Amino acid sequence: MRKFAILTAAAASMALIGCGPGAETETEVAAENMETQADQYDAAADAATTQAGEELMEDKAAAAENQADTLEDQADAEEGVLAQ
Repeated sequence: MRKFAILTAAAASMALIGCGPGAETETEVAAENMETQADQYDAAADAATTQAGEELMEDKAAAAENQADTLEDQADAEEGVLAQ
């Protein structure tokens, strides 16, 4: 749980900086932050002490990854509009 808290603090720091590595739009930043969240959930699943806890974190990781994918698609669409 301590690793999860450290990773959460790191993600919050990145969000406060205003952008992740290589991000160009707010949507890209949100997608990168969601990917970081998914990674944190994966780490929490690995550290879980119960099967139920592991499954819960894996489900959260999958949901976060899906949301990141959606945000990446949205960012791509935004870039297409901006390029026109």
